[in-house]
Amino acid sequence: MAIKRFSIRVLAGTTLAAGFFAGPADAQVKVEDVLARKPIQAGVNVTTPAGADLAGCKAEQMTWNKPANGPAPTGVVVKDANGRLVRQFIDTTGRNNPNIFSYYLNGVEAYREIDVNGDGKPDQFRWLGANGTKWGLDKDNDGIVDQWYVLSAEELSQELFTVFLTSDPRRLAPLLTNVDELKALGLPADEAAKMGQKSAEVPKKLQAVVPALKLAAGAKWVHIELGVPSATPGDSVGSTTDIVTHKNASVLFDKGDGKSLDSYQTGEIIQVGRVWKLVDGPAAGAAQFGGGSEETPTIPQEIVADVTELQGVKYPADPTPAAVVKYHTDRAVILERIVGKTKGAAQEPWLKQTIDSYASAAESGPLDSPAMQRLKQWNDVLAKTPGSAATPYAAFRLAAAEYAVRLAPESKPDVMKVQEWWRGTLEGFVKAFPAAEDTPEAMLRLAVAFEFAGKDGDAKAKEWYDTLAKNFPTHAYAAKAAGASKRLTSEGQPFALAGQQIGGGGAFDMSKVSGKIVVVYYWASWGRDTGAELKALADIAKTYGPKGVELVTINLDDEAAKGVAALNAAQVPGTHLHAAGGLDKSPLATAYGIQMVPHVFVVGKDGKVVNRNAQTGPVLKDEIEKLVK
Repeated sequence: MAIKRFSIRVLAGTTLAAGFFAGPADAQVKVEDVLARKPIQAGVNVTTPAGADLAGCKAEQMTWNKPANGPAPTGVVVKDANGRLVRQFIDTTGRNNPNIFSYYLNGVEAYREIDVNGDGKPDQFRWLGANGTKWGLDKDNDGIVDQWYVLSAEELSQELFTVFLTSDPRRLAPLLTNVDELKALGLPADEAAKMGQKSAEVPKKLQAVVPALKLAAGAKWVHIELGVPSATPGDSVGSTTDIVTHKNASVLFDKGDGKSLDSYQTGEIIQVGRVWKLVDGPAAGAAQFGGGSEETPTIPQEIVADVTELQGVKYPADPTPAAVVKYHTDRAVILERIVGKTKGAAQEPWLKQTIDSYASAAESGPLDSPAMQRLKQWNDVLAKTPGSAATPYAAFRLAAAEYAVRLAPESKPDVMKVQEWWRGTLEGFVKAFPAAEDTPEAMLRLAVAFEFAGKDGDAKAKEWYDTLAKNFPTHAYAAKAAGASKRLTSEGQPFALAGQQIGGGGAFDMSKVSGKIVVVYYWASWGRDTGAELKALADIAKTYGPKGVELVTINLDDEAAKGVAALNAAQVPGTHLHAAGGLDKSPLATAYGIQMVPHVFVVGKDGKVVNRNAQTGPVLKDEIEKLVK
């Protein structure tokens, strides 16, 4: 990225910029003016410097290298005294309006507003980092989300509580599922209609429930207790995905009266793509145990104070390794206390959180750290109760934490020995827990570990990829595993690729480059040395393009805009594809089970794979030289 002065009239006139882009070309952007633009969505936790911290901040106007076609992206950034990003507002369209507004927390992007249609008003909102995963669409520009693209179960309960506080039907509507969505999941028509009718009655239930909660002005959401979700195999209802629901959940909230906490029930919720939605509910009071698969967690009165204390443990503003360890350890101590006060199904989610906290703390220390020792103790205790779902849960996280510590630079690892230990540990886990919640991930990690052991490990890697795809056909990892197995035997086979080009270039498939040597480059802006890699790739494309070599890049960023900026900066020619979902879920990545980036295929003139794992740099040039002769 090249930073230089440019006319700030480029962005003048926008209603979004609060005036700080307007003015004469040689004017200086003021930090205060940039910070004056607040997030449209309330309650977003971002860094907003003040006092001495504000004095150390700097604002810079910037532009990226101009692409071959189209205008150069322009924008303004604010950095703190330590050089960490605070704000970044960018115009990527040349419409003279910033269209991406990024807000940061401790140097990490925490919230983003996007103006997709260029009308001067953001129509997408994303909560990132420590703020969560929410991604909402605002179709009528009233500042209220009309449709959720990503919404976790916990965030659904928070949004529902906001509905309680505001009594705004506009906020409730996108939380409700409907018959069309349920049918799309593969539910039988009668079942979809029944659940859709329940959802349609939620507004009436709300009218009865909200007055009973007696919420004061300062009321706030505290905690949700979900328990274990219920899954119906997709193949049993004709769906390509499992039907995942929570029959109920208890939400703890502060009534805002300065005196008391209380609970409400969400009712049944269902996962629709990447969004959790309401089917039934809500109801006042904590959910109670009903027995069997219908059991739902309750929040006993004796742990309310502990849960409140847990919510008060905040992630450190300055996340040094020591501070992060303390954060997770402090949480674990409180969680252990809650575990001691609960039993049975009500205990399990707290126990899992305890294990998670110790595992997170253990990963940042030596093998003999107090957190690692405590994690081992929990694993030993749970090993004596094999019927508990927490038993494999603890075993897998202990193994993962040990692996991270053994590979840490400060451990001065013998990498080959560590990898051998890791493969043996994973094989032991899969053998001991062939049907556990974490077994598909263990199989995937095992296959990857064998694959990266070199050619000698390919056969075992393929065996584990195939086993995962066969034994867990509806699992999220199944498609990726099947694709990886296909990749391992792809040399000499036709290379199949189809997708949408970045920037509205239309559909693409390999027939469009028939008869050419093709370099297929999977990448993401977050990859190591991405800028240098793309520039080297651009040189290859420019040198060998006249000799019949075509470059096809596949960007695996969560958003195409990130890829566009990097491609523009390196001025990479060729065909550029993107599909939402990133490394784990993008169909372009899962088709060949891409495990890391960059990953390079070389395809011959006959359309068949010459090299399924080509190396970038001089090695790639040498390989291309041989093919063009």
